[in-house]
Amino acid sequence: MSKHDAMWLDILLDLGRKPVGTRFLLTEADYASSKAPELTGGMPYCTAVKWAGEGRSCKMDAAHGACSAASRALGMAEIGEEVHSGSRHAKLGVYENLGVSRSIAKDMVYCAHKCYGVEIMPLEAYDEANNPDVVVIVTTPHNAMRLIQGYAYHRGQLKEIKMAGMCAVCQECTSYPFEKNMPNISMLCSGTRCVAQWAKDELGVGIPYHQLGQVISGLKKTVNPMEANEDKQRIAQRLAAAGQSDALEIVFSHNYFTGAYGTPEQLARRKK
Repeated sequence: MSKHDAMWLDILLDLGRKPVGTRFLLTEADYASSKAPELTGGMPYCTAVKWAGEGRSCKMDAAHGACSAASRALGMAEIGEEVHSGSRHAKLGVYENLGVSRSIAKDMVYCAHKCYGVEIMPLEAYDEANNPDVVVIVTTPHNAMRLIQGYAYHRGQLKEIKMAGMCAVCQECTSYPFEKNMPNISMLCSGTRCVAQWAKDELGVGIPYHQLGQVISGLKKTVNPMEANEDKQRIAQRLAAAGQSDALEIVFSHNYFTGAYGTPEQLARRKK
């Protein structure tokens, strides 16, 4: 199923990176049974996500996690009082005062479980026996828009989007979607843009894996009303390359927005 989902995301979106799956390895036995290679050195979780987007899989525990914020968000480390109180970020000067910093800290949504480690792989590398828990897609604003349109087709508006430009890949794209059971968008954070070297025009989307199939269904249903001809041509070419041309009919020169804009007088003239 994950390979099938990855194929359709590649067809429907103009992705520069592979969609990434994260699976929580709750026990030491789960960690040992994961076939992903263990990191030999330390690495931030978000960098491992970037690696997976380039086709490289890994697993990490707290000992190999090079970002304490990510270890806390994913449930691999305890949340200390300095973090819980907001004093840590207040001292760093990223928020105006302790009150604001405490508000940010209080609203952080970390995984409630205790987790031995995490498995981070390209979505296509998972099988039905071990699907990921969360899918992270770092991509362009246009693709993020399409993912939200796909979600909205079946489920309505995406509510309670939460972002602060802090703990972006680990919390905004992973623990928050997992705990709240809903997708989320992240503008990424200064930390991950430094260590993972994302492009400035990229942002992140986190989706609970069990909702991904419905999002993909919504993407298929909205290709014709939502996409311009240029993107429809790309999708048609990828459908053909994947042997899926019969699975989705592309209707060119038809969408909801072409010719829909103008003054009342201009719109009336077009109807004549």
